[in-house]
Amino acid sequence: MQNAQFTTDFDSKIASRKPYNFGFILSTSLGNLTRYLNFRKYAERDPDVNFVWAPVKHYIAPGEPDPFRWLPRPLYTRAVVFYQSYPVLRRMRHLDAVMIHMFEAHILAGLRKLLFSHPLIVSSNDNAPVTNRSTHPLYPRELNKPTWRQKLRLAIDLWRERQSDLFIPFSSWVGGVLVNDCGISRENVHAIHVGLDLDIWQPVSRVQPQPGARAKVLFVGGEFVRKGGELLLQVYREHFSDRVELHLVTKEPPLDLPPNVHLYTDIGPNDKRLTQLYAEADMLVLPTTAELSPWVLLEAMASSCPVISTDVGGIPDIVRSGETGLLIPKNDRQALTAAIQQLLDSPEQRYAMGQRGRAMIERDFNAAVNVPRILQIMKDAVDKQRVPTGNRGLLSTYGRRSEVG
Repeated sequence: MQNAQFTTDFDSKIASRKPYNFGFILSTSLGNLTRYLNFRKYAERDPDVNFVWAPVKHYIAPGEPDPFRWLPRPLYTRAVVFYQSYPVLRRMRHLDAVMIHMFEAHILAGLRKLLFSHPLIVSSNDNAPVTNRSTHPLYPRELNKPTWRQKLRLAIDLWRERQSDLFIPFSSWVGGVLVNDCGISRENVHAIHVGLDLDIWQPVSRVQPQPGARAKVLFVGGEFVRKGGELLLQVYREHFSDRVELHLVTKEPPLDLPPNVHLYTDIGPNDKRLTQLYAEADMLVLPTTAELSPWVLLEAMASSCPVISTDVGGIPDIVRSGETGLLIPKNDRQALTAAIQQLLDSPEQRYAMGQRGRAMIERDFNAAVNVPRILQIMKDAVDKQRVPTGNRGLLSTYGRRSEVG
């Protein structure tokens, strides 16, 4: 069983008495799988840290024992998350710090924090508490929740953030909400995206388009409607169907596609076909209505492909409008049309944006650089909390949480 394997691995490592013992409870759903794989690959190169990992996939895979199959759906999902978080949760007293990117596990760690001051709780999320519904990039399932549920969830989110010691959000947008709206001390917030594995995303040599050739516009988004696919398709029908090839990578394909639209429904993360599509595309267009920190923008930029997207959530952290791509307001058909037209009319601008995008990825979104930075921030926080003797081994005792906390 996977959980037992994680526990056994950590039991054998803990005897080595390395300077630090860190646990990680990380989601592996959708794009978070890429984050987990990148983080783990480069983290485990650190010789000073013992690691215990709890990847949470939110379901029990076929063939795995499922002790919760009799539970109703809402309870089932929560139970599975706790079950998959268990390798870290059961070892909390041995850990110096625990990074959490799971709501349920964060709640449990917060409750434990009321009694014990260790380990340090590191909150690491791509989303922020919904303090302002008019500006927050709410997903469709959040739009129609009753007011009492909205207020309850915000109260819980604010409480669990207050139980955290350190914050390493994916974007400055999340960091800004934590500091400005939630009252978190700025010195405890470090916005760092894990970044891409550039061993996989190698530089792309772009070929100049042939005169008269159709430009290739790429859309990548599992949820076609939320990601702005319908708006893009409408703009394509009205303005660009006679001069553009539109390539749609999605799990929710629309019906009645017009000519020169190519559909891909079986492409997953890091698929070589997706890498090829990025390399051949003249631009990636993602006019999403609700987004946090989409990996597809990073992947396109790593492929020297200019991007068009919306100025929501953490996207402005990724796309520098006018430099590596263009940002437009969400649901703005006229702005989307103008942005596509601008890049179609200027191959030189597309090329320059693509080159700057690749340089930005190498500088700011390289997992080989960012993961060690994240680990160092965690180490520094642990060192500040350790006993005055300077003991860099495991803390043997855990006092009750002080009033200051």
